[in-house]
Amino acid sequence: MEKETYLPRQEAKYLLHLIRCALYKKIPEKKPVDCSWESLWNLARRNNVENTISPAIQLYPYEIPEEIAVQWKRAIHITLNRILQFAVERERIIEQMEKRGISCMPLKGCLMTEYYSVPGMRWMCDNDILYGYTQLNETTGIWEFRGDTQEEQEKWKKKASRELQQIMTEQGYTTEHLGGCHDVYLKKPFFNFEMHQKLVAEQDVRTTYYENPWKNARLIGENRLEFRFTDEAEYMFHLVHGNKHFTGGGCGIRTLIDEYVFLQKKTSLDWNRIQKELEKTGLTVFEKQLREASLHAFSEHGVLEEKDWDMISYMLGSGTYGTFNNKIKNYLKRFEESGLKNQRKVRWQYVKARFLPEESFIREYYPFFYRHKGMRILLPWYRILKGLYIHPKKLFAEWKILNQKIDEKQRRQKNEN
Repeated sequence: MEKETYLPRQEAKYLLHLIRCALYKKIPEKKPVDCSWESLWNLARRNNVENTISPAIQLYPYEIPEEIAVQWKRAIHITLNRILQFAVERERIIEQMEKRGISCMPLKGCLMTEYYSVPGMRWMCDNDILYGYTQLNETTGIWEFRGDTQEEQEKWKKKASRELQQIMTEQGYTTEHLGGCHDVYLKKPFFNFEMHQKLVAEQDVRTTYYENPWKNARLIGENRLEFRFTDEAEYMFHLVHGNKHFTGGGCGIRTLIDEYVFLQKKTSLDWNRIQKELEKTGLTVFEKQLREASLHAFSEHGVLEEKDWDMISYMLGSGTYGTFNNKIKNYLKRFEESGLKNQRKVRWQYVKARFLPEESFIREYYPFFYRHKGMRILLPWYRILKGLYIHPKKLFAEWKILNQKIDEKQRRQKNEN
C-alpha cells in the first residue's frame, strides 16, 4: 500500500540548492551531514530531476560515493540522447503530416527542454502534438479546425485521425490508445507520442476556454503547417496542465523548475493579457503561488519563505506522476468544499464518481456505452472488472486509502464534537 511521504526539510533544501547551482553553473556548498547522498539521489529520481542536477554534481568539489556520482553524471547524457532521438523522430512524423496537409503544433515538454541553459537538463517522457486540418478565419484572423459547421469539423477531425494512424503505422508505431483527450502511439526503444485534437478532456472545467485549441497558434514559417503558441498562450497551457496534475495526484518539483526557467527565457510577456486569461481560467491564485515559490527557490539570490514550503513539500512528495494518497485526498477535499460533510455519503460519492462517470467522460472514453444508452447499466461492472484484470493491486490500494482517509476524517469530526 502507498504510504504518505515524509520529507525532511534539510534534504529538500539541499536538493533545491543543487538545482539552483545547476541552473546558474555555480559550485555547490558541501552537503549537510544530516542527509545522505542516497536519499538525495532517490528524491531526485522520484521527481525526474537527476539530470537537472547533474551539472551541479559535476562541479561539486567534495567527495561523493563513486556509484552515485557516476549515475548522477551519466543522467544528463542519457537524457540528452533521448531528447535528440525524439527530435529526429518528431521531425520525421511532422514532415509526413505536412505532406498530407495536416497542421501540427508541438506542446509542453518538447518545447520546454529547449529553454534550459544546458542541453539534457530537462527530462521528457513523451512528445505531445496538437494536430488536425486547419483553416484561417478571414473575418477574425484566427486559426481553427477546418469546416464551417460543427458537423464538417468533426468529419475533418476523423479524416485527420485516420491519416495520422496510417502515418504512425508506416513509421513503425503501434496504437496504444485512441480517443479521449489524445491518441497514444508507441515504438521501441522508448518513443511515446500523444497526439491531441483537444488540449483538455471534455469533463475539464476549462473545456470552453480551449474550445478552439488553435486560437492562439501562429505559423512558424512560410510553406509550413507547423505552429507554435504565442508566449502568453504557452504560459497559460503550462499553468493549466500543471494545475490539473497539482489538484489531482500531485506533480513533481519539475513543474516549479519549468515555471522558473520559462519566465527567465520569456522576458517580454504581456502580463496584462495573462492576468485576464488567469481570471477566465480561475488560475490567478495558483499562478501567483507557483511564480513566487519558483523565484524564491531558484533565482540566484532568492530566499525561501515559510509559505512556499506547503507547495514545495507537496510537489517533492508527489513525485513526477503523483500519488494515490494525493488523488484521493484532493477528491475528498472537493466534496467537502461542496458542503458534503457526512462521510458515508462522501464514500458513496467517490465510488459513484469513479464507476458511474459523467456523460462527457463516457462520450470521450467509452463511446460504445455512449452510443448504446441501454447498456449503461453494465458500465460500472465493466470498469470494475477491467480494473481487477489490469491493475488489481492499485484498485485494492485505492479502496484501502479511501477508507483510511474517511476513517481519519470521522475521528477528527468526533473529537471536534
